[in-house]
Amino acid sequence: MKALKMTAACAAALLMLSGCYFDNNNYLSPKDFASRLEEAGIKVSSVRDLPGAPFKATSGAAIMVGNSEIGVYKYDRTSKVQAERIAKRKRTGRTYINGIPYPVEVHGSFMFMGLEKNTRKHEIIKVIRRFY
Repeated sequence: MKALKMTAACAAALLMLSGCYFDNNNYLSPKDFASRLEEAGIKVSSVRDLPGAPFKATSGAAIMVGNSEIGVYKYDRTSKVQAERIAKRKRTGRTYINGIPYPVEVHGSFMFMGLEKNTRKHEIIKVIRRFY
């Protein structure tokens, strides 16, 4: 019985730690996401830099998939202020442009916009979840 409890405790600790590890993508850039899409078989027709300033992010990129762009913004989670910003967007599931809310997906250090109008949304979300 004691061995079973110890095994369960170790398994729980491993799951908690793996959750932290698998969203640790702070070392990646927005353009790396375009490469991951291509690796997953999702054709990317263009990638262009975007300023992070409008969302108080450190950097951004517009990635054209199909007939619509996805905005990918990076927040540096080693900065307390940046970590709080991305955490808020993850909690609320949205960001604002001129006071208008827009839905976002957040994974690790990255915020993704424009998915709701993309025909490959579900495939892209699978890549987002493996982006670490």
